[in-house]
Amino acid sequence: MRRLTIVPLLAVLCYAQDASEACTKALTDCENDLECQNRLAPLMAACSTGTCQPQCRSAVLNVYQNKLGRVLLRSDATCIPGRDELRTCNFLPAESTVHCSLGKLACEGDLQCNSKFGVFMSECEADAARGVCSEKCKTLLNQTIETSVGAIFSNCTCTARDDQLCTNLKDNLLGVCLKNTPGVTLSPSDNSITDAPGNDLADSSSSSFKILTAVCVYIFTVLYL
Repeated sequence: MRRLTIVPLLAVLCYAQDASEACTKALTDCENDLECQNRLAPLMAACSTGTCQPQCRSAVLNVYQNKLGRVLLRSDATCIPGRDELRTCNFLPAESTVHCSLGKLACEGDLQCNSKFGVFMSECEADAARGVCSEKCKTLLNQTIETSVGAIFSNCTCTARDDQLCTNLKDNLLGVCLKNTPGVTLSPSDNSITDAPGNDLADSSSSSFKILTAVCVYIFTVLYL
């Protein structure tokens, strides 16, 4: 129980300068719930390399499947160690561009989006995998995108280190039916930090902040494991 008390306090101390009240509360709620805490531990450890590793993606998806974890990830993320990596890798569901696998998970958790997307997949998955998308299938996908959560699919992205699940969803299933669709811009697949010298993460992060982040992530990892 002592660890459950220390960890939220440590998060506040490490990110007190700009952590929002909503994010801090969401983090505290997650830390005080054993299941959410156990899901959050791998994220703290994996999302600290600045390289959009598959382990970070898997940890984010695992946290998102927990109710309290979803609230945390949907916050402004100012209290989350590794937040810059999560934002740069598009692992935050509230951002304008979201990782396709996270978008799919979000859609599956929303009744309206899941219903529309389920029809699209059942009717069109086989043809889209062969590079064919009928007008009917374009309409079905557009109906998915018109839902509040399904809008993610209009410009979701993958990283250079993703498995085929994300790239297949983005390029084969969604991409085929979104080509030449008015108002839709397909995002590039590679949003890896290390493959983009001079990116916003590198430009905006000072050396002292990086050191503080590394120290905080290390302490989090020690406390969790």
